[in-house]
Amino acid sequence: MKIKSATTQKEKEELDRLLWDVLWKPLNLPRDIRKTFRLDSPEIELIAIDSDAAIGALVANWLSEKKIEIRHLAVRQDYRKKSVGKLLIEELFKLVREAAPLQIQTFARNDSVGFYAKLGFKPVGDYLEHEDFTKHGIRFQKMYTELL
Repeated sequence: MKIKSATTQKEKEELDRLLWDVLWKPLNLPRDIRKTFRLDSPEIELIAIDSDAAIGALVANWLSEKKIEIRHLAVRQDYRKKSVGKLLIEELFKLVREAAPLQIQTFARNDSVGFYAKLGFKPVGDYLEHEDFTKHGIRFQKMYTELL
């Protein structure tokens, strides 16, 4: 398995497809839903590849010079519990470490809070709701960690 920045058009398309297949297709959300979640700030796109297939993806945005938000993290079902998500986050940390001290935040789905907590993220405030997700039992917990 290899973790790398998605730089080619093919890699970006594979990353986008994986995010949709894992995160939004099971909820019957539109194929182009990611466009509505985009931020107008520099993006970091990482892809995990095994046997020439995308198995995981991470998208993060710079919110400021010292703050990043992990916007999307997805791992194919057959690769879960195999450290793919952890490796994607560790690669993000490596890429941005020279900007430390740095705060990295995310809005974790309720079923991902434990995963982020194991990586040192701490919850902030109450769970948040989004109408497209609440009907599926999904709520979001704001979480953060700091690179020093």
